Amino acid sequence: MKRILSFLFLLALTACGTAVAAPPTLTATVPPTDTIVPTSTLPPTLTTTPVPSGPCDNPFLPLATGNEWTYRVTGEGGEALYTLKTLDRNDGRNIVIMVEFTDQKNNVTVVEPVVCTDGAIENFPLFVMIMHFSDYLEGNFNTYHDTGTYAPSYPTLAENNWSMDWELKYLTEDGVSLRNPTDGTAFIMGQSVPINLSFKTDGTREAVTVPAGNYPQALKAPHSFSFSGSLFLPTGVTASIFTLNTTQWYEPYVGLVRAQVDSASLFFYKQDTAVPMVSVIELVEFKKGK
Repeated sequence: MKRILSFLFLLALTACGTAVAAPPTLTATVPPTDTIVPTSTLPPTLTTTPVPSGPCDNPFLPLATGNEWTYRVTGEGGEALYTLKTLDRNDGRNIVIMVEFTDQKNNVTVVEPVVCTDGAIENFPLFVMIMHFSDYLEGNFNTYHDTGTYAPSYPTLAENNWSMDWELKYLTEDGVSLRNPTDGTAFIMGQSVPINLSFKTDGTREAVTVPAGNYPQALKAPHSFSFSGSLFLPTGVTASIFTLNTTQWYEPYVGLVRAQVDSASLFFYKQDTAVPMVSVIELVEFKKGK
């Protein structure tokens, strides 16, 4: 499926070895967030949560028709707003529900299908990644789901006491350019390049305060993804792997309430180089649909 959005990507690299000239290092001018996320002393077991019975009702992504989320992304370039809305459902061979994602800053909207089965979400688009990269990428970014489940169902999570690790993979449908606007293209992903994602949760719950309200026992879920590409340096082109590590917090049957970038890095010339990157996603409003 196609994910077509416009956004900027600013790669800040430090020198690696004697063969590479050191470009200037960026310093984030926007603090990660004003929100304090204290570690919870509550027991890891979730309190009783009403369990909707629909095939697309997922604790991480409750895709009931009409549900709508507004998110604020804070990064080095300031703030940007995004909205996500669940549209109509088609009960055919697979349960497919359409979702609408809008970048309010650039007035861009895309509509994508999502396959859901008995409360598990198979192929949710990479909207969280897109929001994190809102300050750093520019160009068309088209991907499609390959393997794995994006969000396990409630029975699966409950059976595992909300302590799980899971992985999935997407592929780029077209080539993707990630460029430094001061000196041209800096990183290119080709066609059919794997994007590897991993999630985990051990049942840890923490208090989160966002514009949408207070969530005293939000479920903590570290999340990371990586992909390979060609990195353009003053000395030439080299293969590189980009890795982004984030932490996400979810309120069951509300969805994502907060996410932050913990670290970002590029691996090239046999070592990791840190990429200073600031991005915090916060839920501004959740409107419940049908």
